[in-house]
Amino acid sequence: MEKRILGKTGIEVSILGLGGFHMLEISKELVSQLVDIYLDHGGNYIETAAEYGDGESEKKLSYAIKNRRNDVVLVSKCHIRDREGARKFVERTLRNLKTDHLDILFLHHVTMQEDVDVLLKRPSALDYVFEAKEKGMIRAIGVSFHGLPDYALKLLKAQELDVAMTGFNYYDRFNFPSIFEEFLPYARSKNMGIVGMKAVADGYLYRSTEDAFRYALSQDIDIMVAGTNSKEILLKDISIVDNFKPMSKKSMENLYFRAPELNSYVCRQCNKCLPCPEGINIPKIFEYEGWYDRQMRDYKPHEAPDYALRERLAFWFGNQNEAKEAYKSMDKNYTDCTNCGLCEERCPYDLQVIDKLRLVHFKLANGDIF
Repeated sequence: MEKRILGKTGIEVSILGLGGFHMLEISKELVSQLVDIYLDHGGNYIETAAEYGDGESEKKLSYAIKNRRNDVVLVSKCHIRDREGARKFVERTLRNLKTDHLDILFLHHVTMQEDVDVLLKRPSALDYVFEAKEKGMIRAIGVSFHGLPDYALKLLKAQELDVAMTGFNYYDRFNFPSIFEEFLPYARSKNMGIVGMKAVADGYLYRSTEDAFRYALSQDIDIMVAGTNSKEILLKDISIVDNFKPMSKKSMENLYFRAPELNSYVCRQCNKCLPCPEGINIPKIFEYEGWYDRQMRDYKPHEAPDYALRERLAFWFGNQNEAKEAYKSMDKNYTDCTNCGLCEERCPYDLQVIDKLRLVHFKLANGDIF
């Protein structure tokens, strides 16, 4: 399996990482079998978190690597923000994993302003993890987040860290474009290692697994972590990355046209609908819709399993308040639309732009749905 260097950490990692969340769903024996398959195929990065089953994932993983600790870049996450709480959780993590050190510890889901404020109001968990790094208990320190990158970016501008972890997939590329356009370039400018997750968008891209992995691994990232609960899925993921070839820009653009999950509803942020005669920033409005529900509530008929999946994932990241406040701050919105239709004529993806603007106004400003 291809290896890459994880930024300034100098740690060599396989391009496919094994995530620990789905270890909650299966027995420790199956976890052990999956870990052996993964390591035997050249993988070396395995990740869990203190929150996953309140330590259950960590304990199952310790069983699986009991004779292979030296083969593993071992990673966990801490969601506690105060210094003493972080100490207790990290020490518990080390006990659960039966190891004397972690290769990487992530400050888990920094997704609100409160997270940033508490971490930067010292002493905090930051103080403990830096002390633990000095003692050799942690080799590298990172930050992980879902959805909006604003808060993790604020943390990184105030406190330099080693690694960053967030989602990279061709669906949320258009819901949270600032991850690709702002956060990633900043992190790379600091020579941070970049760990990707959610290549298949929490399972939503299940029809397009190969495209999803290839797209994600073609971004400026070092590794893509994927969870699994079966040998079949793991072997398929391994096969995809073993045959990985970077996707060209043209191939990515073609994917934006043909991906069934994007269809004729998700805005691709191409800006070809602009300029609007009334000065409405149409793509920005649809980005805010992405913050709100990942553009999943399109008010179109769907098969029951697909509908249930969309409903479960729509509000996964919890950025609804930010979306409403951002929309409220705009100078122009759907109420200023004159239905001239220029935006729809220009849209290369055949979006019903005016109806979509109306739906966003309903979602974000309690507008009339009819």
